[in-house]
Amino acid sequence: MIRFAIAAVAAVTAPAHASDCWLATNFRGQSAQADAGYRFASDRFADGMLVCFTGEGGFVTGNDLKLARPGESTLIGWSDNGLGLEVVNVYQIDRDRRVLLLTQSRIGTATVTSLLPDYAAVFIADVVPVAR
Repeated sequence: MIRFAIAAVAAVTAPAHASDCWLATNFRGQSAQADAGYRFASDRFADGMLVCFTGEGGFVTGNDLKLARPGESTLIGWSDNGLGLEVVNVYQIDRDRRVLLLTQSRIGTATVTSLLPDYAAVFIADVVPVAR
């Protein structure tokens, strides 16, 4: 029931020009933080992410990075603030196995806030196509 509700919301919030959207749930993975010596630990990610591919790039809920689409199933977002903060997110859909592969990394975080450490993470999630 929850997955149906998330899918219904995703279908309504998907960009009108996106014809290839996927709903990701059941995130699991590992992350490593600088303040913990970059030792990997089990981690989870909030469910209900919508990943959409467009001709110009794509759209991912909760992502504020501009996304490029270098391949049919890959979106890459990156940003830097000119002061040392650099962020990279990669979203890839394994269409055959219906899995999202998500990698994230962030360095130079202290240029923005001392509250967040530099960080690297990898997650996988189950995906289903969203009907348009």
